[in-house]
Amino acid sequence: MRIRVSNLLPLLLVLFLAALTLWLRVAVETPAGGDSGHRRHDPDAIVDNFTVTRLDEQGRAQYSLDARQMIHFADDDSTELSAPRFVRHGDGPAVTITADRGTVSHAGDEAFLHGNVLVVRAATPAQSELRIRTNYLHVLAEKNIARTNEAVTITEGKSVLAGIGMEYDRQENRLELHSHVRGTFDRSRN
Repeated sequence: MRIRVSNLLPLLLVLFLAALTLWLRVAVETPAGGDSGHRRHDPDAIVDNFTVTRLDEQGRAQYSLDARQMIHFADDDSTELSAPRFVRHGDGPAVTITADRGTVSHAGDEAFLHGNVLVVRAATPAQSELRIRTNYLHVLAEKNIARTNEAVTITEGKSVLAGIGMEYDRQENRLELHSHVRGTFDRSRN
């Protein structure tokens, strides 16, 4: 039995149309680039000039955070801040932290501040104002800890202390410099 090419032509045409239909279906249902957008780091919310305040069980402010702009990213649930200002209220003198920019973790319990970071502990009748300057600061808000591995300068009254790397634990009232420490202390009451 001999098969003629003319007899196979309709069968080949049907197979070609079936393959073309399958290819068109896949092309239409698959997003461009093969990425649904969930893996991209695109903002899903942008807020200008915002303030958020966290309260304790009695309704008193624990801390507040404001910034010129907040950009939220859905892929990793992170938040980027422009000109952030963090103020810790509560027991003891207020502590204010400012920076050029920052990133807040998805849980909101960690902040990473970059550029011209300034920490100011307000003066009290017993203590002078304390100022800490660095270029990077990692803040653990719930634990009252701030740390950096970069150069830091600490000023309290006329006393100045500088070094590389620092950890400030407000809970234990402990400030620790890690290396290259130098300073001058003024013993007079500031």
